[in-house]
Amino acid sequence: MHETLRLALISIIISIAIFICVILFSTIFRRVLHNWKYRRLDRYRDFYREKLNDLIDSGKVSHQLNDFISLPSSTKFQAIEDTLLDLINDDRYKESVKGLLERLGYIPFYEKRLKSNNNITRASAIDKLGRMLSETSTNKLVDTFRTKNAETISVAVRSLSKIGSTKALKGILEHLPHLLKESLISQKTVEASLTNFGVSAIPTIIEYGRKNDDTMITASLLDVLSNLPFTKVSCSFAIDHLKNKDAEIRAKALKVLSQADISLIDFDQNLLVPLLEDTIWFVRLHAAKALGNMRYKKAADTLGGLLLDENWQVRDTAAMALTKFEDDSIDIFLKALKFKDRYAKESICEEIEKTDFISRLITNLISKDPKTYEKSKEILHIMYSLNFSTPLAEYLKKGGDDKIKKEIHLILNKETKT
Repeated sequence: MHETLRLALISIIISIAIFICVILFSTIFRRVLHNWKYRRLDRYRDFYREKLNDLIDSGKVSHQLNDFISLPSSTKFQAIEDTLLDLINDDRYKESVKGLLERLGYIPFYEKRLKSNNNITRASAIDKLGRMLSETSTNKLVDTFRTKNAETISVAVRSLSKIGSTKALKGILEHLPHLLKESLISQKTVEASLTNFGVSAIPTIIEYGRKNDDTMITASLLDVLSNLPFTKVSCSFAIDHLKNKDAEIRAKALKVLSQADISLIDFDQNLLVPLLEDTIWFVRLHAAKALGNMRYKKAADTLGGLLLDENWQVRDTAAMALTKFEDDSIDIFLKALKFKDRYAKESICEEIEKTDFISRLITNLISKDPKTYEKSKEILHIMYSLNFSTPLAEYLKKGGDDKIKKEIHLILNKETKT
């Protein structure tokens, strides 16, 4: 009985040991096999990269096309694909490579994989077609929007944006209601992908936006336009939505206009001023930012009122906007800094300190205008009393004007009153 038990235990131990050895051997064998495969793949890549570069440069690649035909999924197939995908990012080779990918069978190969029931296989094929800039695959990629798999759809939208054609853009825009309403894709993914189409997409986006009456989509399109170069048509589109009932749309319209270069595009900045008193805080914030970026000094007094806004982000943005008005905002800052709200005063000081406005105040210590000198000095004294004295100390160390240094010493040595 004991002997039988002993033999059984020995048998179990030997079986476990053999099992462990098999696992270890399999792991080592798999690693060796992978290393061999990747070294082989690297050799192929180096070989075909040099060969393709030379043939494309010489214009003789068509004459040796058969040298690059290989079985799908073979090491040669993979190496040539990797090489072509590297070359397609170079404008010198882009058009030639797009043609080669079609003629060598890569485009048809991945288009067939779009029909796979495996989400990973399908998503990988979609990504490859996007990287291959396959304009002929646009309709097939748009058709993948019919699936209910969010990841597949996200990859398809990104791939279409890489292709970058008007057809690809329209494919995304025409399916936006379906994609966003059913939460098949995130709004951020859509906006980032549409932005990737670049400035040439602006007319198409606006044309679609004018036909659309969905608030969610309108807000997304305005957000896209705010991340693209400012144009007359985007300006007009944004102005049309400044009085929209939806607060997000008003804010996004202001975000577009905050890019405006008023020296290049003429429009009435007064349209933005009423939005500084909007009931929604983030609309006030974007209005303040836009008017500051435009350096619209006629809005200075209204912006000054926002220095004591109930929302700290609005206060900070208003202060930042006013720092762009040079000496015209000195009176406004001084008035606000005399209020009792210490937190609001510290917010103002912080914005002044981290912008060029602090340099202007320091330079004004030798201003020939007595009022500008006195007011600038008073603001700097208040800032010092609130412990915002770093720029003054820095000037004493590195500044070059002795008269300014003397004025700073007077401020630092003066008895502080908050």
